[in-house]
Amino acid sequence: MITVERAKRVVLENSSGLTQGAESLPLTSSLGRIVSKDIKSPCAIPHFSNSAMDGYALRHRDTKGASLERQKVFNVIESVPAGSVPKKKVGRNEAIRIMTGAPMPLGADAVVIVEQTREAKSERRKAKSEEFMRTFKELKRWENVRRAGEDIRKGEVVLRKGTLIRSQELMMLAALGMSSLKVTRRPRVAILATGDELIEVKSKLAPGKIRNSNSYGLYGSVLSAGGEPIILGIARDNSASLLRAFKDALRRKIDILLVVGGISVGDYDIVKDLLKQIGTKMLFWKVAMRPGKPLAFGMIGKVLVFGLPGNPVSSTMAFEQFVRPALQKMLGYIGPAHFVREAYFEENFEKRKGFRYFVRVKLRNEDGKFFARLSGPQGSAMLKSMAHCDGVMVLPEGIAKVSRGDKVNVQLLN
Repeated sequence: MITVERAKRVVLENSSGLTQGAESLPLTSSLGRIVSKDIKSPCAIPHFSNSAMDGYALRHRDTKGASLERQKVFNVIESVPAGSVPKKKVGRNEAIRIMTGAPMPLGADAVVIVEQTREAKSERRKAKSEEFMRTFKELKRWENVRRAGEDIRKGEVVLRKGTLIRSQELMMLAALGMSSLKVTRRPRVAILATGDELIEVKSKLAPGKIRNSNSYGLYGSVLSAGGEPIILGIARDNSASLLRAFKDALRRKIDILLVVGGISVGDYDIVKDLLKQIGTKMLFWKVAMRPGKPLAFGMIGKVLVFGLPGNPVSSTMAFEQFVRPALQKMLGYIGPAHFVREAYFEENFEKRKGFRYFVRVKLRNEDGKFFARLSGPQGSAMLKSMAHCDGVMVLPEGIAKVSRGDKVNVQLLN
């Protein structure tokens, strides 16, 4: 039996990145995918200097000394709505009415907002128009102006290889005019449930039988981690059925094989021996964690093979601690496998020393502080407390209990 940290190192050392198979996708199909190479901006954003507010474009130096008692008067020579281009150049004590997003006219280097102006009259004999405005606001250079390239420069690396595409990234890429991009190929993950007690979801329950829930939980977990899940169905607790299923999985050109159940020490737990029989190099079996102790990991060629526990919570915890990080490394993802939040525990909980515990908890936020409590019974077959949890409280090997008020780390699962 090895520690969680040692097991994780072994898994990650053998999870080499997918060096081939990057694909080009339309922008609308790339949400949740991983960028396969650095993306450089083909243009600047903003493309041109423009007004950040509705107001008047003018020269900032002409507003020097402006105040309520000493208001400055400007000749308004043009109006420029968004989508139009100014035709005139701003000169001394001149202004152009401008809308948010409209290009800045030549000669102007600031915008005074409408709320800081008033209509005015002037007795200037050589005014270019009959419209005037006055302002009591002294402006700084580039005040209320979005300068060309101040957000993104042309040629700048805007997304690094390994970045997860979220809605924010889609918005930026659309603004850059990129209708498609290259993303890493999704690893193919085969999911095989084992056990004579299992039946399909649509089947009618009979004494001694349970529905195959693990395959569907792992399907969602694989999908959320960026993989392409393939449900293989159910193999029975005999050599012939299991060997057929293993060979069928390998014919599908998979990157990871998840075998659920049959990995413990019972009379019918024969998965580990059969995996060896088909050429699996077993790298560890049993991890000092709860739930999830009966966990095997090995390789068939370049295919990662995980023997996951049959209890649904155990299989989920094993997936989160080992399979998700492996998938993310294969994808080249550069972010964390999980986000962790500090919280104050609101109960008392005892554990066995020498094991790392993953305890299902709910979180609540009170004035910026987070508090955690058990989401329900912690048995490894208890589905409701898994469905109702926000994350798992991670309790290290060296402690025997956690008490009310103790600060703990919660690994978020949503």
